[in-house]
Amino acid sequence: MAEYTTDEERFSALVNFFKDNKNTFLALFSITSISLIFFLSYQSYSSSQNEKAAVIYDAWFSSLASSASDAANSVDHFNQLQEKYSGTGYAQLARIIRGSSLAKEGQFDAALDDFNALLKTSSGFFGNEMLNSIAKINIARIELSKNNFSNALQILESFNSGTEHPLVYEVKGDALVGLDKNTLALDQYSLALQNTKNESEQSILKIKINKLKN
Repeated sequence: MAEYTTDEERFSALVNFFKDNKNTFLALFSITSISLIFFLSYQSYSSSQNEKAAVIYDAWFSSLASSASDAANSVDHFNQLQEKYSGTGYAQLARIIRGSSLAKEGQFDAALDDFNALLKTSSGFFGNEMLNSIAKINIARIELSKNNFSNALQILESFNSGTEHPLVYEVKGDALVGLDKNTLALDQYSLALQNTKNESEQSILKIKINKLKN
């Protein structure tokens, strides 16, 4: 390692270091600048999109509680929200609300379309992990209702096995029961029971476990 005895030598060495590596520093500076510009631009764009989406979402949500004569307006607002602002939380929340409502009414195919669309828009680098998880769980539950047990298991495979919500374990257990894999189902129900503190959920899980054991 070189040793410098004077301030002039140290300064000269520093200048030479920057000269020798100027291309590297310029490249790093350019990358950092571009990344910062991109980030600020995206933040501004995202904020603008959310503001516009919020107005349409409020109009759509209000129309849900209105008379049947506003049904056409409700559809128009929903379609506009999805076509122009599908990447915003407002559009994705609208998908959850409508998809859940359709599922309760027994319109499983239509509900599945909504949750598959939500899965797509909430995936990726700029996606929303929580909404993505909600989409997967609801898709799995609808597939269960349609007796598509393998499909239900497949959609849940991407969850991290060490950080799953009790509901994921339970839905997996239900799907495995449908496939007559009761031993594996018991394992999933047991994991769900271990990871939930909700007494109502615990009671339901215990019933399912006892039913398989008897």
